[in-house]
Amino acid sequence: METKLSEETIKRVTLEIVVDELELDVEPDEVDMNANLIEEYEADSLGLIQVLARVNKELAIRLPREEVGDLRTVDEMVRRIIQLRTDEETSDEA
Repeated sequence: METKLSEETIKRVTLEIVVDELELDVEPDEVDMNANLIEEYEADSLGLIQVLARVNKELAIRLPREEVGDLRTVDEMVRRIIQLRTDEETSDEA
């Protein structure tokens, strides 16, 4: 059974993964949630795929690799993760 994570926990974990995988020289709370990761933080597609892979593993979700192009900011990632987790919880209850 999955544990329900708060939005704050999802945000914190996602920020930690982004900083670690993209090797950013900032603390997680210093990352601009709305900055384009490619333009502002010089992420490449491989880096973003690695972020998604860790997010999937650590948050126990299935965020498709094909969505990497649509998730350009941390805020977009967090909102999509919350949506997926909510959808999974709803389908589990049915």
